[in-house]
Amino acid sequence: MASRTSQRVNLLGAAVFVLALALWELLVRTGIVSFSYLPPPSDVAAGLGELVRNGELAAALGHTLAAALAGWAIAVVLGVAAGSVLGLVRPVWTYSMASLEALRALPIVAFVPVAVLLYGFSVRTEVMVACYAALWPILLNTISGMRTEQRMVESGAVLRLSRAAVLWKIRLPAATPSIVVGTRLGLSISLVLTLVAEMVGNPAGLGFLLVEKGQALQPGQMFAAVFVIGVTGIVLNALVMAAARLAFRGQMASSGEAS
Repeated sequence: MASRTSQRVNLLGAAVFVLALALWELLVRTGIVSFSYLPPPSDVAAGLGELVRNGELAAALGHTLAAALAGWAIAVVLGVAAGSVLGLVRPVWTYSMASLEALRALPIVAFVPVAVLLYGFSVRTEVMVACYAALWPILLNTISGMRTEQRMVESGAVLRLSRAAVLWKIRLPAATPSIVVGTRLGLSISLVLTLVAEMVGNPAGLGFLLVEKGQALQPGQMFAAVFVIGVTGIVLNALVMAAARLAFRGQMASSGEAS
């Protein structure tokens, strides 16, 4: 039982993290490290408690999650569908490759002012930015995954499988690990760009909370918002991996990419 727990939880990593927090507390409390607005972890914990009690954290977290997950879900549908077509139909890829490469070269952050101009200071701005950001890793990983080794496709031909059967029984299972990797990356990027949109666009969510507390000179609550953002990213990634393992147990077990 203890060995299973140690395998699931990185105890050494957790110990290092706790030690780092203790060292941080010690250095700030003793004045060895002295910055005007660098609070010790105890003040961050107090700031987190205050945000929880006054309801600001729940409202901001709910808003950010709703926008990021909505944009990510749209990107998953569009990315997997378009990536499948681009990966399977060579003429489509040939004629669209140059446009895709040009769009991919644009910094995603540069799209935030465009979205603000189009949709104003609204949640739609966040959703569109999150969708655009998450679309690229999902799209590119789906294209790569759909380009199955020719030997596997030839095996389907030997078995006299139809094109639909080859797609569902060979190409999609082979592409699943790559698609899962794309969705994981897309979710992380969608969360980051949602926060950016909240910082410079829509005044709501964790991104705005972070800026607001910094401008109000409340470093304890500001660092608490940073901590919540980090934990949110870790939890979302873990949930995606758990759902992928549950839904695609066979494919995920046979691939090291999604581990």
